[in-house]
Amino acid sequence: MFLAAFAVLAPSFAGFDHSHARWSEILAANVRGENVDYKAIQSNRAALDSYLASLESVMPEEFASWSRSQQLAFWIDAYNAFAVKRVVDAYPIASIQDLGDGKGKVWDQEFIPLGKLFPDAGGNDLSLNDIENRILRPRFKDARVFAAIHRASRSSPPLLAKAYVGERLDEQLDSQVASWLADPSRNRFDAQASKVAVSRIFDWFKDDFARDAGSVQAWLAAHAPAKERDWLSSAKEVAIEFQPYSWKLDDDPLRKP
Repeated sequence: MFLAAFAVLAPSFAGFDHSHARWSEILAANVRGENVDYKAIQSNRAALDSYLASLESVMPEEFASWSRSQQLAFWIDAYNAFAVKRVVDAYPIASIQDLGDGKGKVWDQEFIPLGKLFPDAGGNDLSLNDIENRILRPRFKDARVFAAIHRASRSSPPLLAKAYVGERLDEQLDSQVASWLADPSRNRFDAQASKVAVSRIFDWFKDDFARDAGSVQAWLAAHAPAKERDWLSSAKEVAIEFQPYSWKLDDDPLRKP
């Protein structure tokens, strides 16, 4: 009798789709290598809006019951989906940076209705900076997220053509980091000269990489292409240069707006 009553009273949190299938469908249809077809997403807003609504429907009690990896995957996918929404709302544009307003930059605009999942928000909507700098970085402490979050720009790590999911998150993050570091247009390694030219992201968030590995060099040594790891690990000092960052929108350069 007691068990039956408990079954009735206990909350059921089976509603949210942790496969993020709707988001994966959008990504699979509209991400081509480094390019995102924002125009096509704009033309089929119902799919994106449906996925965003599923994120908004999550209640705090349900969210609290999830595993760490499910929560981390949720926030990464939420960041990426709402960044895409912000671009799609204004497309065509040359850069997401152009979407700032008189109150501040686009990254600080509070347009993400997920504040109920972050008590420090005080009931307000969240910004992209809130998700990155108040949730992802301090709560999860994993610098691999910088390869996963999508800044809608040419120099950003490309948007993965599928959703991040809790049950495969470590594998997905490792794979995304490996692809990012192996891309010579974003990160270059020169063993003979004992120097690297890496993404500006390693400069902006150097403390996070140092927290995880001791230094940017050590983090690169742990995650760089296999052929680069030995010399990065053994070199006493590696000269680290940071490449210019292009904020040009990562849409299809051949598409006519």
